[in-house]
Amino acid sequence: MIRGLHEQKRHCLRTLTDRQDEQSIETQIERCQATIDQHGWHLVETYQDSAVSGTSYKRRPGIQQLLRRVEHGGIDIVLCLSTDRLSRDVAHSAQIGKKLSYHDVELWTARANARISDIEMNIGAVLSQEMVEQGRYRTREGMRTTVQKGKAAGGIAYGYRVKQAYDERGDRIPGLREIDEAEARIIRWIFEEYAKGRSPKELAIELNSRVPPVPGPRGAKWRDTAIRGHVSRGSGILNNELYIGRVVWNRREYRKNPDTEKRVARPNSRDEWIVTEQPDLRIVSDALWTAVKKRQMEVEQSFSRTTTNRLNRGHRPQYLLSGILECAHCFGPYAIMARDRYGCTNRQKKLPVDHLGGIVCTNSKTISRFELEERVVSALPDNLLGTDNLDRINREIKAAVTHGQQRATMEPDRLRTEISTIETKQKAIGEKIAERLMAGHAAIPALDQMLDDLEQQRLTLSKQLATAPPTNSPTATQALNGGLLRSAIAAVRTMLSTRENGVEESWISLAPPTYPESGDRTIGGRQIGGADHPWPPRSHPGRPGSLA
Repeated sequence: MIRGLHEQKRHCLRTLTDRQDEQSIETQIERCQATIDQHGWHLVETYQDSAVSGTSYKRRPGIQQLLRRVEHGGIDIVLCLSTDRLSRDVAHSAQIGKKLSYHDVELWTARANARISDIEMNIGAVLSQEMVEQGRYRTREGMRTTVQKGKAAGGIAYGYRVKQAYDERGDRIPGLREIDEAEARIIRWIFEEYAKGRSPKELAIELNSRVPPVPGPRGAKWRDTAIRGHVSRGSGILNNELYIGRVVWNRREYRKNPDTEKRVARPNSRDEWIVTEQPDLRIVSDALWTAVKKRQMEVEQSFSRTTTNRLNRGHRPQYLLSGILECAHCFGPYAIMARDRYGCTNRQKKLPVDHLGGIVCTNSKTISRFELEERVVSALPDNLLGTDNLDRINREIKAAVTHGQQRATMEPDRLRTEISTIETKQKAIGEKIAERLMAGHAAIPALDQMLDDLEQQRLTLSKQLATAPPTNSPTATQALNGGLLRSAIAAVRTMLSTRENGVEESWISLAPPTYPESGDRTIGGRQIGGADHPWPPRSHPGRPGSLA
């Protein structure tokens, strides 16, 4: 972020990367620094997102830090190498542009050495997003062709290694693989032992305890989930059809959830699968494969008939603290081990922990779910629920109401300005489409969609302007009293103790007692609700029946 020596402005420099190396980052910084020196600006801060996709938004710490700094004020310019460094997603670019405009911050690029208008930013985002989609399509089609030729289109599965083969020119032929006999023996042993009746958990424990140790997939420790996998998805050692010489590709496709920005797998129909036979990659016989599939069906049927244990029917239920408990000893998850009792998952599965020197977690303490939820709710800090916050809360309420009334007064003018801005964007996009058609270029559907979206926005704003209420006189705010606050606190406690969903943006750590004979358990964590102040660990004396 920079301040002009002559214009008396403050500005912000930010360089972003889209999965690029450190050399690329340095190049972007050098280009931006040249622009800063040319205009005589003063650099305040630099932000970067190393090796993070430009199609993401929430998962990029650099852009989030930049926007928070812009909201803080005192910044006039955001500088980046080009608009595609800012974002490669139309929706995200529009959101960033709106925030910069709201705070009167200009967007500049070092490549253009000029200010970038909203329409230039939006058109650049459309072209960047289209380029990303085309790249994904070409990559997918290239992988399809590779699989149809009998080559590996992705990573090498456990039990195989890269085959060193060369063509007549001496160049290595990519995508070839061959059986790794040492790992193949482990795979056959897993299949044989599972067919005899042993569980994936027992097999993982034995493999991890062997001397010398047997590395698991990707060199990690063996876990029961790596062996068991998911039958319908074809994942895991016991479900990989490559071990019987059959390559199955395109079983699933991945889409990014727009809310979480995480990839979510979706199964494809069987007619979309690409299946090829490669007998030279077979590790397991048909008889052994059939025996394993038969036992998997028997296990599934036995679980489906169970009516006494809810955990055996579908997904585990979600409780108040689900997903936010961790063991303070091994930092692994705390989950339901028995009937409504939490315990360390790593210890229950007897998984070696690397940062503990390869031993199994020693935290054997369990705790009742009801007791833990009661203690967590009771441990909500006084600075969150205390009545000493009345004056501060009343001031914030009054400021919020006053701000809302001021915005209501300026609302008609703001709506007219936004409508005029949208009409300018529509005209610019129409001209861009006409230029492409005159030049004989193919139409871009995203530009047509952008015009439709802008028209919908214009109609919505016009309706809001037509129905905007007249400006009213300031309204006096009612002060919050202690009794009302205590009622609100009681409602919050009731909600936290009865809700079924887990608490987001929180974590709670459970530790074994310092002195085992005391039977105490220590619970500590960050304040529920994402508050900035951690609440200290609290010990609670053990009660009969509270410890396993």
